[in-house]
Amino acid sequence: MDAWLVDLDRVDPTDISAHYPEGLTEDELRRGAEFVHARAAHRFYRARLTVRRLLAERLGMPASELRIHYDPAGKPYLPDRPGTHISWSRSDGLLLLGATETGPVGVDVELVRPAATNLDVLTFVYPGVPASATPETFFHAWTLLEAAVKATGRGLTDGAREVDLDFGPDGAVTLRGINGHGPAPWHGRTELRPTHRDAPWAMTAFVSRDLAPVTVLPWPDRERDRDRDRAADRGRGALLTRPR
Repeated sequence: MDAWLVDLDRVDPTDISAHYPEGLTEDELRRGAEFVHARAAHRFYRARLTVRRLLAERLGMPASELRIHYDPAGKPYLPDRPGTHISWSRSDGLLLLGATETGPVGVDVELVRPAATNLDVLTFVYPGVPASATPETFFHAWTLLEAAVKATGRGLTDGAREVDLDFGPDGAVTLRGINGHGPAPWHGRTELRPTHRDAPWAMTAFVSRDLAPVTVLPWPDRERDRDRDRAADRGRGALLTRPR
């Protein structure tokens, strides 16, 4: 699986499209125009264009030629690349994108902002939460649950009760399986990741049929860009100082 964690507020329009926001579809432009606040609209635009750019680069094709469709439940898929499975999630200005050829995949990201009502929300959606669950349990459980229902394409309303979560005594949450979606096992993983935002941590979750360790790449990688620019500057300096 390839995965990217994107800080949408650090993405320059030129990072994602030479025709921002004209590179969006009519439906995406319409949806963006429905946001009340400009910042939310631009995060939505940048998320959609970033998804298109990163997937196109991975597949070795122009972003303008990449088609993303949605099934009746809203699950995204690539009609021209049916062997590649994709999922993405957005939490405020963070975007998590996953792509794999091993089968259905679901991903979720949530900025860690503890609230007194978090467990109430989780219990309403997933009645199997034990009374011993702590507020720290919420983000592990919620992201795993979201990623699982995205992997099956069922959504929270229809799919939450099909997900079998195991709540450990130390606050850890693991995925035991997803009922009614084939005999092959499902695998899930959650990880805390540092952010540059007002919430210092984000919880990420991945669910798929075959889940090897996932390396999540930050994007845009400004450190990599700076190293590349420094190397180019050194190369130009060597050419200028080389004796003739």
